[in-house]
Amino acid sequence: MNAIVSNLLTNYADSGPSEAPVVLMLHGWGSSIGAFQDLADRLQPKTRVVRLDFPGFGGTQMPPASWRIEDYALFTRAFLDKLGVEQPWAIIAHSFGGRVTLKAAGEGIIMPHRIILMGSAGVRHAQSVRNQAFKIVAKTGKAVTALPGLGVLRSKLRQRLYQAAGSTDYLNAGPLRQIFLNTIDEDLQASAAHIAAPTTLIWGENDTEAPVADGRLLKETIPHAQLRIIPGAGHFVFHDAPEDVARLIGKALER
Repeated sequence: MNAIVSNLLTNYADSGPSEAPVVLMLHGWGSSIGAFQDLADRLQPKTRVVRLDFPGFGGTQMPPASWRIEDYALFTRAFLDKLGVEQPWAIIAHSFGGRVTLKAAGEGIIMPHRIILMGSAGVRHAQSVRNQAFKIVAKTGKAVTALPGLGVLRSKLRQRLYQAAGSTDYLNAGPLRQIFLNTIDEDLQASAAHIAAPTTLIWGENDTEAPVADGRLLKETIPHAQLRIIPGAGHFVFHDAPEDVARLIGKALER
């Protein structure tokens, strides 16, 4: 489905009984609504599942400027207004979608009754060294690859610099690179501390993108939070352990 939201052509999916409680699903960085297909199918019989492609991802147009997390939160609010949804019953978010949720719920932009965060990003301290590497490589990479005479080696050299710093996310961000840097630069713990909704944190034991330590810190920061760690699962915990995640989400929605 498509709609114009904040002057951007926006791709979304809306399925399940129209009279059922609305569950909004927000994807991670570099992903899209398709990532949640299996989970959405599991939830649809009892809920109206709405999935949104963020600007710059999936089938939604690029943002008109170098957005920050608040811009994505306000866009999500505008999207809900477009659908006539005053407040969703729940938000289910993964990774980058968790960042947007922490900002939106913590600042009162969206007030869901329940929140489920899976491998949520938003804790800056746990990746501070890595984030600094992104920024350094972003600067030095441009300088080095701009030297005359590199010619066809320029692209390969830039890629090796980024990979050496563990910054393939930055490399793959393309035109969203400045937004990516804006994103990792913001610590959302202050916003998280103001979240009023009961929150379930679902983490993969082997998550290397958002370590379990981040989940533990969010559990202590969000007033009404529970942390559930799934053994053997990674960052895409809902892919690695779909039945376990669906069961935990089902319990969270009924609380």
